[in-house]
Amino acid sequence: MTFRLKEDDCKTLECMAEYRILTVTQLAAILHKSKQIVRRRINDLEREGLVEVTGREFGRGRGRPENSLGLTESGVDILKKRGLLSRDVPYGNVSGDCLFCADHQLLLNWFRIHLNQVQKFLPRVSITLFAHNSPFLPKDQNGRILITDNSPVPNAGIKGIRFTPDAVFAISDSVESKACLFFLEVDCGTETIASPKRDSSDIRQKIINYQWYFQSRAYKRYEQVFKCQLRGFRLLFLTSTRGRLVALSELTQQIRPSNFVWLTECASLFAHGVSAEIWAKGGDLHGPPCSMLGSLCCRAPLP
Repeated sequence: MTFRLKEDDCKTLECMAEYRILTVTQLAAILHKSKQIVRRRINDLEREGLVEVTGREFGRGRGRPENSLGLTESGVDILKKRGLLSRDVPYGNVSGDCLFCADHQLLLNWFRIHLNQVQKFLPRVSITLFAHNSPFLPKDQNGRILITDNSPVPNAGIKGIRFTPDAVFAISDSVESKACLFFLEVDCGTETIASPKRDSSDIRQKIINYQWYFQSRAYKRYEQVFKCQLRGFRLLFLTSTRGRLVALSELTQQIRPSNFVWLTECASLFAHGVSAEIWAKGGDLHGPPCSMLGSLCCRAPLP
């Protein structure tokens, strides 16, 4: 039988480009289809050379590895020919092969999938998110991606330290006509927490970068991006393990002010959803957990 590319196939390929790599379980959750249906069509797309298996990684639960899938050059070309992806985007900016850490990307994807789930439970809110390695992310005239900034760190030169969140998103409430800004850092335990020499790339420096962002009100530039007024932001850390959550929470409490830094772990995300009371404000693991939605708090786990 002759293969015919359907409209839904283009949506699948576009989704895979945006998320870089995906498991069948993740793709099914994003497309709101059963895993069986998604798996059958992915097999067809793989046979046609549009999709490839990029590795066998951990999926929704530890101990249950799944194949991770990405686009081939032919799959990327389809998106370009149909005007769904700019022709000047290099294949390396879409391929899952070029990712530094597959588990990090999959955990970022899971956060985004849980964030999408919130809108099902709360139709009054809308969410706009920019991921740092999306091939669709806008760039300025100098080629810098939209969510990259520079923090003025001593001895770092005129431009300072360049930093890029894993994702930036805004949640808007149509009823109260207000919006909240969030920066997301996904942590899989591969980065140094605080180096003796105060390395510019350790997590301690990351928090200091966001402190500057908060105090200088440099985040206000996102008012033009999201078309809303912003009174501040929250920095979210999602860790892959409880032990890492404890370590980052201790660091957060050592760096003041840090009440804008909220932390949680992967297990809590899956058990209750991203909008439930799973966040440790300011790294306080002994105080009552908070919801990133405040009074709109709700449990929104995946089915």
